[in-house]
Amino acid sequence: MRYLLFLQLIIPFYSFAEINLPLQKELIEMEIEDQHIRNEIGEAGWQNPPKALLEQMMKIDESNTGKLKAIIKKHHWVTRDLVGVKGVGAAFLVIQHSPDVAFKVKMLPYLKQSYLNGEGVSGQQVALLTDRVLIAQGKKQIYGTQADVSEGKVVFSPIEDETNVDKRREEMNMPSLDFYLKIMEKMYGIKEHPEIDLN
Repeated sequence: MRYLLFLQLIIPFYSFAEINLPLQKELIEMEIEDQHIRNEIGEAGWQNPPKALLEQMMKIDESNTGKLKAIIKKHHWVTRDLVGVKGVGAAFLVIQHSPDVAFKVKMLPYLKQSYLNGEGVSGQQVALLTDRVLIAQGKKQIYGTQADVSEGKVVFSPIEDETNVDKRREEMNMPSLDFYLKIMEKMYGIKEHPEIDLN
């Protein structure tokens, strides 16, 4: 009986381990820096962004990648127990925007596991990173998350088995490709879609 009581006492201790707040703060600060420069570029216009802002964004992405690599080397991976949902989400953003393709490939399984564990990573985020990795490897994307603006139109990168792309998107709790296209057109100011609110 004493043995069972002892187990009941120690289980909650391990279940409610405290979040590493300084580490969480560091990750969130990286996320803020990442988003700030992209907001500046968005205000200037993504279709023809100033070169100086693009160079600044690249420096930030490289710096954040280096910082996250050091964190992962020390902690193996950032989990919800270690840095909370906000921290895990910030780590995703750094990986997503990292210029290091090999790093993205290495981190993708961890992001997928975080999604399955309910640690704050969404199906759409996993799809975004999956497609970016595939395209960087010269392959077709499978979720249709990657597109460019060309001659005033949103053009999707080649999609594997495009006929069934909406089925795969639904599995990841994502809207249809057609709806996603409308969101991108509104975001880039190509077409007006009053029914879509991006705010």
